[in-house]
Amino acid sequence: MLKGKKILVLTDHMPWGHRSIAKAIYGFLKTKEKEEGFKVIYEEVKAETGFLGDIYQLTYRYFPKSNVIAHKLMDRPALRRMSQEASIINLPRLKRLVQRTKPDLIICTYFFHSHSLAKWIKKSGINVDLWTVVADPWTINALSVVEGAEKHIVYDEKSAKMVEDLGIDKKNILVSGWWVRKEMYEKYDALKIKKKLGIANDGRPIIFMGGGSLGSAALSRILPGLMFVDKKVTVIFNSGTDKLSRSMINEYMKMLKKIRRDDLVEIKNLGWIDNMAEVLGMCDIVFGKAGPNFLFDVVASKKPFVAITHLGGQEDGNIDLIEEKKLGWVKEKNGQAIKFMMEYLENPGKFNNMYKKEILIEANRNKKSLELIYGEIKSWAQRE
Repeated sequence: MLKGKKILVLTDHMPWGHRSIAKAIYGFLKTKEKEEGFKVIYEEVKAETGFLGDIYQLTYRYFPKSNVIAHKLMDRPALRRMSQEASIINLPRLKRLVQRTKPDLIICTYFFHSHSLAKWIKKSGINVDLWTVVADPWTINALSVVEGAEKHIVYDEKSAKMVEDLGIDKKNILVSGWWVRKEMYEKYDALKIKKKLGIANDGRPIIFMGGGSLGSAALSRILPGLMFVDKKVTVIFNSGTDKLSRSMINEYMKMLKKIRRDDLVEIKNLGWIDNMAEVLGMCDIVFGKAGPNFLFDVVASKKPFVAITHLGGQEDGNIDLIEEKKLGWVKEKNGQAIKFMMEYLENPGKFNNMYKKEILIEANRNKKSLELIYGEIKSWAQRE
């Protein structure tokens, strides 16, 4: 029985996909709290990664392709062990949190925290189980595998095979689908959102551009091409917390206004977006960085996805996934994205409907993921 149990959902404090996954799991479990009589706790803890975290963030935003080097280095056992051992510096805050909250089960969505906790739990002998979420679908870094975790929660059967090949017993792997927040599946009043954002309501297509700190490199390939668009369109830019990218878009908007004397291209530069579900729900198609959480948020919103960049190594599998599952298109080479946009604007309906069936299948599959985790938790409680 779950009654009286405490479940801690844990993640890093950064605005990355790990946090989105944690919020999805926590949000679902919170809806079951009263009827089952358990308590679910959500915590974001800053990871002590030193300068390595700064390097990753720089790469993530501005040099995504170069990350393939770091990803491949982690395949080397010595470097992997070194990184795992470094997780000890990350332990003090986590230790205090666990001692304060006294959970029976920890579901952790950030691998570095999982490594820190697994070592401490084993050494101290405290009575708490640790489940870790493997936060990449088809390109799984060896560091995502955590020795000592009772459960590895993964996206699909292909992910499970990768984790199994890295030494995890099949019985300790849960295949669930991707973990998307409930609000991403809901329907919203498009007219109301347009009015709120000051977007023209004249039937023009709305293109969303962003996701996961899209970065100035991708923007520099897209922005100049908007000068030559000859059809009505609204382009919504989402630059997240990236101030440089937001500034670049603002400067381009000023230049566009000076050069073009028509209202064909309407640009909205939103920066960080709190109501992502509403905004995506209003759009027709999404161009963006192929991070897994953003990709599956778009799928949940039932919109086609156009990958214009991705993080080398870590997100290579997402490109394969988009093409294999027919969730959209990959247009990463110079000139491809803007050329595709021009083709799209000639016949938006054709492209909006091209992969509609496949996107719906994937959305419905992922919608069951949190229920599957909940079912596994109930089975765990019965064994306790």
